Amino acid sequence: MALISKVHIANMALGNLGATSTIETFTEASAEAQQADLWYDYSRLQALEAFNWSFARKRLTLASHGDDPPDIWGYRYQYPADCVIIRKLQNPITADDEADAIPYEIEVDDAKETKTILTNLEDAVAIYTFDLETTALFTPLFVELLASVLAYHMAMSITGDKEIRRAMQEAYSILLLQAPTSNANEQVMKPIREAEWIRGRI
Repeated sequence: MALISKVHIANMALGNLGATSTIETFTEASAEAQQADLWYDYSRLQALEAFNWSFARKRLTLASHGDDPPDIWGYRYQYPADCVIIRKLQNPITADDEADAIPYEIEVDDAKETKTILTNLEDAVAIYTFDLETTALFTPLFVELLASVLAYHMAMSITGDKEIRRAMQEAYSILLLQAPTSNANEQVMKPIREAEWIRGRI
């Protein structure tokens, strides 16, 4: 998306709050910039986690973890370093997005330092939302959603008004309801079946 940057999104959030001033960088000395810098990445991760956005989706064959899995699970895998949230595991043999869900759970490793993925699936492929920072890949709806949740987090410091903060929460919730439709506009899950007379010509 042309001309959309972190600063643009922050200024959209400030506009949502009714602020008359804008920022030029996240490092300037203004209270607005300090709040934007404090909350931007947290808000971005929150917006990414809220829905299975196709533009922020990755598939990765998981790497085995050195710790043995608990007895109830057959395999322990490393949690992807850029993962915001795991959406599902996929069987590499079938690679069918509509197949039955594969059981798994997230648990810390033995050292209690990193998250791991436990499952009974060999050579598991994870489908997950990754930590996307490139604003050019954001959709218009996501930009508006992010600006709303950022405004929600900045509201009390910038305005001190609980009603404005509540309004930003409501705006975020309404926008999130539009996510499935917006996301569906950029994907076709099943091939369109050809008419019999077309297949008969082959």
